[in-house]
Amino acid sequence: MKNTKILIFTALLSVVLLSGCSQIQNDEIEIGVVTPLTGNGATLGKPMVEGMELAISEINSQGGINGKQLKLHIEDGKLEGQATTNATQFILNVHNPKAMVTLYHVDAEVMSPLTKQEKIPLLHASFARSILPKDPYAFKINFDAVDGCKQLVEYAKENNKYRKLGALMSRVAYNEYCLQGAKEVESSIEEYWYVFGNTDFKTLLLKAKEDGVDALLTVGIDFEYIEMYKQMAELGYDIDLFCATASECINPGLESKNYPSFQGTVSVDFVHPREMDKSAFAQKYYAAYPNSKNAVVTYAGIGYDAITILKDAFTECGVADQECVQSALESYKNEKRDSVIGTLGFEDRVLKLDYDIYEFNENGWQLK
Repeated sequence: MKNTKILIFTALLSVVLLSGCSQIQNDEIEIGVVTPLTGNGATLGKPMVEGMELAISEINSQGGINGKQLKLHIEDGKLEGQATTNATQFILNVHNPKAMVTLYHVDAEVMSPLTKQEKIPLLHASFARSILPKDPYAFKINFDAVDGCKQLVEYAKENNKYRKLGALMSRVAYNEYCLQGAKEVESSIEEYWYVFGNTDFKTLLLKAKEDGVDALLTVGIDFEYIEMYKQMAELGYDIDLFCATASECINPGLESKNYPSFQGTVSVDFVHPREMDKSAFAQKYYAAYPNSKNAVVTYAGIGYDAITILKDAFTECGVADQECVQSALESYKNEKRDSVIGTLGFEDRVLKLDYDIYEFNENGWQLK
């Protein structure tokens, strides 16, 4: 009899504890984030996460979403496939997120099959659209390589910025999309491909020079741009880069190098890097993260807006109705025009943005 009472008490205690845990979980809306926080790519991954944290802090201080607090679960994907897989599985299995967010295309490719299986929205700040046809729960929230590169080459061609155009690119989806957009304007482009992660561009640069190429179209990540400009300077190769995006191509940390090859760089972006650095959002961001003075503020804005978009969908639907959340995201339009990066909303799950062309001279990026 005594043992029976103990078993009954233990069972009741378990029910109480589980109910308590369930109540705690129900009081929070979990969002998972996997992005590089160390190594290559961290210079963009960290400000994006900080922008998300800033948005969540503001939302929670105002009462959360329908009385529920938002909570981020952040893992370092290290821009490596296995690390990203492990991090994604950990968040999905342990925290049961209502949405996931990532930055780079290589990470999104790894995460998408896992989040798709769970029917969880995946907001990714990749430049490429290639995940969207395969994953109906994926949403693209950053620069679009097709539209942006088309507009960039249109400007360069109309303004006689090159005689013979080449493309220096890693063999990844966003560059293939970029080249697709560029070839709608200029069918004859010399192609120089390298394996993603390689940072020795001298052989390809010398080949482009030998071929008479006087401008190179490229879309890269910060560590790639750093090496491109450095090696062009070492080779004394007087060539212009047409790159995307301006806020990433010559970012504040790289600009201090003052390479001669910066002059004449043409880029496309949806924000003016200088104006973004001086914006009200930037001041708020720097106040919250004083050690991020040289961060690429655009990516903090992308992270901030990602949370704002999710907040609006969760507010409309609640978090229990995943079908409603999916529909709310698909039809999202920024009617309040309160976006940090100027989003107009989703169209076919691609975030629509207004692009401008910039040229770099002795005074930095200038709007054209």
